[in-house]
Amino acid sequence: MKKLIIFYDDTKTSCCGYAERFSQYQNVECRKASDVGNQRLIFARNCRVGLVFESENGKVPYAIMHVIWRLIADKKEWHLLLVSGGKRELRAIHAAAENLRQRGYHPGYIYTGYQFEKQKVKEGETVPWIMSELQEEKENVPLKDSLKNMSKRELRKQLRKEIKQYRQYKKGME
Repeated sequence: MKKLIIFYDDTKTSCCGYAERFSQYQNVECRKASDVGNQRLIFARNCRVGLVFESENGKVPYAIMHVIWRLIADKKEWHLLLVSGGKRELRAIHAAAENLRQRGYHPGYIYTGYQFEKQKVKEGETVPWIMSELQEEKENVPLKDSLKNMSKRELRKQLRKEIKQYRQYKKGME
């Protein structure tokens, strides 16, 4: 497996827990986002980059945004985004993915708590599950080809069903 550098928000306990579990693997290096905050450029060449953060009401934390703005990594690699909680996590994922795409990077491994529950992955098994997907190079972003084959009506139905399930999930969490 290729080297993986994880940048995480060290102000949140859930992010620190994920970083601790990721650091147990070989070829994984975890860095605090606050430690690289004063650097002009953040180099992560010849490896994948992972961003672990908690949503701040639909926004990406400033420390993680700083990493995205200053990051110099491989543009051919597929990178990792993991939202460990918070409010409006889908909006935060969308914002982080868009910022990465604007910089020319490809976020191909995107994870949220809702996705883990939907895939029936237990609390302690999330990091091994992510690492197995990274080793198999199995992206979890929906394929555009499968969406192209759907009619607009079927696609709308599918999206409404997903949004309804997500709202029920969030209501159950509160």
